[in-house]
Amino acid sequence: MGSLGSSEQGLAVVVGANKGIGLGLCQVLLAEGYGVLATCRSTSAELDATAAKVVQGVDVTSAAGLEPLFPALQSGSKVQLLVVCAGYQKLDSLASLDTDDLDKHWQINAVGPLRVVQSLMPLLEDGKSKVVILSSKMGSQGAQDIPAGGGLYGYRMSKTALNMAGKLLAEDLAGRGIPVGIVHPGPVHTDMLRSLRISRGVTDESKLAAGTISVKQSSASICSYIATKLDMSTSGQFWAADTDKVLPW
Repeated sequence: MGSLGSSEQGLAVVVGANKGIGLGLCQVLLAEGYGVLATCRSTSAELDATAAKVVQGVDVTSAAGLEPLFPALQSGSKVQLLVVCAGYQKLDSLASLDTDDLDKHWQINAVGPLRVVQSLMPLLEDGKSKVVILSSKMGSQGAQDIPAGGGLYGYRMSKTALNMAGKLLAEDLAGRGIPVGIVHPGPVHTDMLRSLRISRGVTDESKLAAGTISVKQSSASICSYIATKLDMSTSGQFWAADTDKVLPW
């Protein structure tokens, strides 16, 4: 595991970094010269192989769950970039709906990122820091984004709520000159997307990956957006990494 040390770009905190897009973002940010503090509930061999400082035992569903993060931050540290990737998806339908599981989606996908930003607000630097939360196009209420037959109540509803949280954060942090990006990473070929397609009867490997982008592509696109497009003029927009377009709510 790495250390925070000095870095050209400053400190980036990535929450939910042990695999998938979170891991990919850590790798790109490190290559771009950030010192990266990567948090997760439990680490992975791939994350440990990076130069990031890894903090395990971080759970976004409660204030107590965030406590392992703070001792890892050096006294006087400022967070130039805060990226919240932690997410949860369980397949459901109207017939199989479990209201307890709806609450789990809510706590991880909607309330969790808000809790993280609130907790780290004192470490964000006015006019310099940026905040990014990973949402999903599945949270859009655009007609083209609602599937026939519905389903995925917990995931879709929680991502819609997260989008509103991002809009409100953009308003609240505007006075400090801190932009907030709400990002759809694209149809990324991750375990989560594979599981969703398999649940819908897709078994052919080529079809499981059809129309997707890689974690590397998504992560590079997101980091380019952060560096070149995320500023106060674009704060609060719902942006897609695969199309480089602003999405409808």
